[in-house]
Amino acid sequence: MASIRVTVFADEAVRLAREASVNERAEIARQAADDARATARVETGEFKSGIGVVVDGTLVRIVNDDPEAGFKEYGTSDTAPQATMTNAARRYGKYSGVQPKGR
Repeated sequence: MASIRVTVFADEAVRLAREASVNERAEIARQAADDARATARVETGEFKSGIGVVVDGTLVRIVNDDPEAGFKEYGTSDTAPQATMTNAARRYGKYSGVQPKGR
């Protein structure tokens, strides 16, 4: 019986997996963004309307272009975090980004 040796190049495997999964990850990000918009508190509407998805090459991100989004999402010394986008991202997989204040 012949033996076969296989070498897996980890960096190349990760690169290929990222390239192959962009569309699927973008769809998951869109679902998470929809969930975040559905649960966002509305005072002026800027936070809710600022939620979106950006695809840049193989990088897929949920973003918010409200200038105060960081303060609203993560909290300040005076205000509790909303964690709207963080909680939506957690529902769709492992989240390893910045943690809201007090979490």
